[in-house]
Amino acid sequence: MRVRLIFKNKEKGANVPFHHQYYLFRFFKGLIKKCGREEYANFKHYNFSGLKGQTTVSKSGLHFYSSKITVVFSCSDKNFIDSIIEVLFSLPEVKLNGLTIIPHEVELENHIEFGEETKYICISPLILLNPEFSSDIGKRFIHPESDEFVNQLESALFSQETLRELGGFEFLPDKNYLKKLEDRGKKYSRVYPLFDQDVPYEVRGYTFPFTLKGSPELHQYLFENGLGLFNDKGFGMLDLAEVTPGSKTIPYFTGQLEN
Repeated sequence: MRVRLIFKNKEKGANVPFHHQYYLFRFFKGLIKKCGREEYANFKHYNFSGLKGQTTVSKSGLHFYSSKITVVFSCSDKNFIDSIIEVLFSLPEVKLNGLTIIPHEVELENHIEFGEETKYICISPLILLNPEFSSDIGKRFIHPESDEFVNQLESALFSQETLRELGGFEFLPDKNYLKKLEDRGKKYSRVYPLFDQDVPYEVRGYTFPFTLKGSPELHQYLFENGLGLFNDKGFGMLDLAEVTPGSKTIPYFTGQLEN
């Protein structure tokens, strides 16, 4: 289940850092704590995008000029999402670094019937390696066409018993896209800040299109919960490379939760 959390922008031109996942992570952890539900105290099987809206870029980060700002939030557990939404709309406003936003409405994205092969894009960086304190290991580059990339991805995926039950997969990066960027000297991987228990780390993240072959159940799980490591910190969110004609969001929360 994927929803779009839509906020009103209180002050046009206000800014957040270019990579602001940490501020969103702390915000969602605060919502989880405010839920007061014991079963979600250490829950990590969710994913979210960065802030989406009309922006300009400066040295201080992203300046938002649109009247509304959106975050895609995703999880397989509908009750968890409903709990987050209920607490969110009890708040008069939300402060994220230099940005103040006001909860406005929620839209539900269409349910997707997955086959065994789907092409994706990364709408937040895909992380393969666990960082270590005072080490550069988390920043190491691994080429997407290498066996090591697939092995690390498999290790991140199937460390969870739930995913092992969903069967194997085949990962096919878009070779033409990678070559085009490499030939132009452009990047499809960058080093991003990551905080784990408030300890700062740096990790390498990848953003490029790829095709994944696997069971429909595996596709559904990854689309709702993210791919790679640190999904609950806003990394590894996927979207379809090709939008289904006629697909659109529908209202989900405008004052009360749907049953």
